[in-house]
Formats: sequence, C-alpha cells, structure tokens
Amino acid sequence: MKDRKSCYVDIRSNQEADGRLLVVEGNTEAVPFDIKRIFWVRDVIPGAERGQHANRLTRLILIAVTGSCDVTVYDGKEEKTYRLDDPTRGLYVDKMLWRTMKNFSKDCIVEAICDHVYAGKDETYDDMEEYLEALKREDGR
Repeated sequence: MKDRKSCYVDIRSNQEADGRLLVVEGNTEAVPFDIKRIFWVRDVIPGAERGQHANRLTRLILIAVTGSCDVTVYDGKEEKTYRLDDPTRGLYVDKMLWRTMKNFSKDCIVEAICDHVYAGKDETYDDMEEYLEALKREDGR
C-alpha cells in the first residue's frame, strides 16, 4: 500500500439568509467512500491527547465542528501536523496512518466520518513498535 496519505478536504457550505448549512455526503470529492460510522470527540481534558493509534482498515474525515485542535499524522517516515479550526475544511486520513490529536480548545468538537464500523482492538495499532513492524511487512522491507 504505497498510497498512504492525508490531506485537507473542502466541506460543502451554503450560506443562506437564515444561517449556514454544511453538507457531508459519501462518495464525493470530500468524502471518497461510503459512510459507515460517525462519532464525535468532545470535552477533552486540557493538555490531553487523543488518537495515538493507526487504523488497519478505516479511512476517515476529521472535522472540527466547533473550536480547534491539531492533528499529527505519521506514515512511518514523515510526520505532518494539520490545524483543524474551520468546519468547512476537513482532514482526510487514510488507513495505516498513525494519528495524534492535541491542543484542543475548550469548545472543540471533532466529528469523525468513517468508512468502516468499529471493530474493537482488531481495528487499531495502539503500540508504535507494532505499527512500524506492520508497515515493514506491508512494504516488504
């Protein structure tokens, strides 16, 4: 799997006379998969980090619905940090990317839109060394 990636995606936004409507639909440029699960992260304790794992199969879009946070994505070689602070811009995170969410504002709510249902511990690498070994096996190193 040589196409591991992460990137910002635009969330469709319609400004109307009585407010703004944000739309997320599956199988679009913003969400290139069928939506199977949605969850939210909120009320994060100041200074805490979330994530700190890689999904074996799940691709997802992260959107800061309100507030802000940083998401660091690591592919085993390079690390990149994204700022989520605008609900019209999400972050696509491919499977087999290690991610850590941090620097949450007090009012931050992050929505996660996924292409797989939750499969428990069989779905994630929670140990960095195990994750790096899996990448080596996958890449044939």
